[in-house]
Amino acid sequence: MEALLEKEGDVESWNDERMDELSRRMDAGFEKAATKEEMNRRFDEVDARFGRFEKTIETQFGRIGDRLDKLTFAIIGTLGTFAAATFAAVIGNLVT
Repeated sequence: MEALLEKEGDVESWNDERMDELSRRMDAGFEKAATKEEMNRRFDEVDARFGRFEKTIETQFGRIGDRLDKLTFAIIGTLGTFAAATFAAVIGNLVT
């Protein structure tokens, strides 16, 4: 068939022999292709894997969110402490 394909540029018409060879090659290719049931099973397996990854990712983002919340409260607490110390120092200087 490869020889026929190489000569394809020279041949302008398809004869019965070439059409039969093409038909056999197409049939062989379709036999190797996965059936619809196999493809559905494969897609179901991929969906299950993504479902597991999705739960893992959601858990990790939840942990990151908790850490960011703690960091935010720590920063606010630190700034509040500095503000209170500064306010106390200013009031202390005004009183004395």
